[in-house]
Amino acid sequence: MTLTVHDVSIRHYTEADIDSIVAMINGDPFHLKNEVTVQAFKHGLDEPGERIRDNTFVVEREHAIVGYFSLCFVEANTRINVYCYGTVDRSWRRRGIGTAIFAFIFDHLKAIAQQEARTIRFIHRADTRIAGETTLGTNFGMQEKNIMEVRCRRDIELSQAYNLPPGYKFRPPVLADANDWADVYNDAFDGHKQAESVIHEFKGTDFSPNLYILCNDKAGQAVGLLCATQSGTQARIASIAVRRDAQGLGIGKALLSEIINRLHGVGVRDIRLSVDSQKTAAKSLYSKFGFQEEYQRINYVTTFLP
Repeated sequence: MTLTVHDVSIRHYTEADIDSIVAMINGDPFHLKNEVTVQAFKHGLDEPGERIRDNTFVVEREHAIVGYFSLCFVEANTRINVYCYGTVDRSWRRRGIGTAIFAFIFDHLKAIAQQEARTIRFIHRADTRIAGETTLGTNFGMQEKNIMEVRCRRDIELSQAYNLPPGYKFRPPVLADANDWADVYNDAFDGHKQAESVIHEFKGTDFSPNLYILCNDKAGQAVGLLCATQSGTQARIASIAVRRDAQGLGIGKALLSEIINRLHGVGVRDIRLSVDSQKTAAKSLYSKFGFQEEYQRINYVTTFLP
């Protein structure tokens, strides 16, 4: 599939494009991931059930790749949620590339909704640090859904340790824990994570047995989890979750303290995480641990009906 609008061509990626895509990602200080390897990028294309490989595109102008984006399809009860990951070469920003990408995405998702007779909800996560991202959402008639605060703790020092309840313990997860990991995540976030997706994640280059933590209760049942990734002296806590029936026992505090101390031990200086601006309890917890708001990601949504 290829679309050409105002001298901008958008086409499905090929293997020959991957080096250029990875270079763009690593050259973008605002991308969700930096220091991405070709191996890690390829691994991410095959996230189970999310159609990423079939929906990854490059943007060309004047015979050069000036951007890329991947659409991620996530089943959610009666609809499909679609998220977009991508970047535009920094020298080509504010020159209509983002508008061309959105026009392509809208047409692409309208066609899929009709072909598959499914409702599709597209979520645009606008980074408030990047000029024009919020404008794209409003210009295309999208509705603001919620705001995620990205918080950072800088120049980290050892944290006060918080004890788990008697009989509870931390351990690194293994592949056999995939169902338990998914169950804890889904219970905490009303999610739809599948065990096969967890297995894929555990087999990826971001997985570290030191930075992925599973918490078991005294009966050996999984009640909490945390996963973090490291890139040099920076780290990101991707998920921290505690089952609802185990909340209030101090598990979240113990998980957060544990990962801060582990990251400190491997030379990390800055840690980032995201929290919904409406989640007052979580925000209070992170504030107590020294995480301060750095910027926001505003989630805009639009729906395509069959």
